[in-house]
Amino acid sequence: MLLRFTCLLTFVFMAKTSLAQSYDILIKNGRIIDGTGNSWYYGDVAVQAGKIAAIGKLDRAKAKRIIDATGLVVAPGFIDVHTHIEGNEMVTPTADNFIHDGVTTVVTGNCGGSSLNMTKYFARLDSVKTSINVASLIGHNTIRRAVMGDAQRDPTAEELAQMEELVEKAMQDGAVGLSTGLIYVPGTYSKTPEVVALAKAAAKHGGVYASHIRDEGDNVTEAVSEAIAIGRAANMPVEISHFKVTYKPNWGRSVETLALVDNARKEGLDVTVDQYPSLRR
Repeated sequence: MLLRFTCLLTFVFMAKTSLAQSYDILIKNGRIIDGTGNSWYYGDVAVQAGKIAAIGKLDRAKAKRIIDATGLVVAPGFIDVHTHIEGNEMVTPTADNFIHDGVTTVVTGNCGGSSLNMTKYFARLDSVKTSINVASLIGHNTIRRAVMGDAQRDPTAEELAQMEELVEKAMQDGAVGLSTGLIYVPGTYSKTPEVVALAKAAAKHGGVYASHIRDEGDNVTEAVSEAIAIGRAANMPVEISHFKVTYKPNWGRSVETLALVDNARKEGLDVTVDQYPSLRR
């Protein structure tokens, strides 16, 4: 059983009360996973006016509605960091597919593609009243195309400055970081210093760098190293998208790529990865 929490990853623990207090909803006997990284534990969750009011063994609590969660898990809403909703949030704002999977927050704007005007994008989201929280990255490909089209060259100093301004504007308007799709046009035409400059613009506002790296095949270790180097240069967290290696000759090389991530983390860098499930036929 999954419950949408006002604060998705942080519980406020107020469970020590033994008073026979009355709540709107009482979820009893669940295995609570609180998002802190601690082990699960048995307990109850009380909800009042749509917010978590108490957590723990609430034996004397009463409620208008009591849900028996025996054998089930009670957890904060999940965050899907790589969704590519890209317009579907406007078509199906109820987001049933995410809600049924326990996802209450999604991140879009991945792989270098996003809305260019964040103010307009978030205004549209508000107008359709989505049932989930939506965060957006600002896409490098979107920024580059707006300034340079699909030009296969380095930006001029003026163009780079213009791109930096667009990244900063997007961050000020609510973007949560910079995404790249360095395997796609026009991002594939960019070089590392260009991406570092834009990453620094996002880092000024606390942004994360999320990257569909330049190569997931023969040059995958170089591509992972580039993503880590960009985060190091911009002094910002790095999130490597759909972390994998492609083509049969490269099978098993995740030992190398994971070692790169582990070493970066030992260095003190905030580097994480995401992965998607895949069905083999």
